[in-house]
Amino acid sequence: MKNNWFLIILVAVISGAISGNIFSKSSHQEIKNDETAFEHVMETRTIRCGYAMWPPVAIIKDPTTGKVSGIFPEIMERAAANMNLKVEWTEETGWGSFIESLESRRFDVFCAALWKNAERGQRVGYTVPLAYSAQHLYARKGDVRFDKDLSILNDPKYTLSTMDGEMSDIIARKYFPKAKISAIPQLGDITQLMLSVATGKADAVFLEPGMAKEFADHNPGEIRQVTKKPYNIFPNSFGVRLGETRLLMALDSALTELINQGEVDRIIEKYETDRSMFMPVAKPYEYVAPQPLK
Repeated sequence: MKNNWFLIILVAVISGAISGNIFSKSSHQEIKNDETAFEHVMETRTIRCGYAMWPPVAIIKDPTTGKVSGIFPEIMERAAANMNLKVEWTEETGWGSFIESLESRRFDVFCAALWKNAERGQRVGYTVPLAYSAQHLYARKGDVRFDKDLSILNDPKYTLSTMDGEMSDIIARKYFPKAKISAIPQLGDITQLMLSVATGKADAVFLEPGMAKEFADHNPGEIRQVTKKPYNIFPNSFGVRLGETRLLMALDSALTELINQGEVDRIIEKYETDRSMFMPVAKPYEYVAPQPLK
């Protein structure tokens, strides 16, 4: 009789486990080869986000709690909530390896905003722009060698500070291939880019103004902005695996709603009041006020 009861309990446990696997699906499970990220999101009701650090306000993580916060996490979580979805901050990755993680389906969306460019655009699908960012050249304080002509940087006697896979690296390789490189790993401390310039390890670095300002606030008189006009202007967008059309369309609908409601601007302005880091997106329409009511 005891054996019979044991068999009954065993069968019940196995049946429960099987039915659990059939009727529920964890967002942690790997996507099957024939399943799209959109299908996985719809099944789990969860967007698995990959991300990379972008201090001081774009995206940061509390070292104690592990909580991810900042401008772009808040925008993504607000968009997901409007879609009746949750966000899971699945994996911290590097700016040079996030595409491989997207392609291997380790997460569904890269939720640290990307700067759209030709090289990445062959492997990444971009959402609508949330804001625009400028890229300037920075050198040591008092160094005016590049003020009149940036092209002289394309010479082995000069060294550019870069982070592997990040836009500073892409720009250096594409436009200044003859210059030497002083590189930090993609998961390194991004402030090292400016520190390399300040200490003379490198001559210059291409960066967005927010990072330069954060460094200068803590290290006054160490670096200077060389370019008066931006060297580049980039849109900030979330990224999905190329070919994930349905997921991209769903995200675009949610993000466009937030943009048109002014919610994206409100979130950005909560972290950055002067908008020099994340410049507003121009409206695609001209508002015409209705006639006064009688």
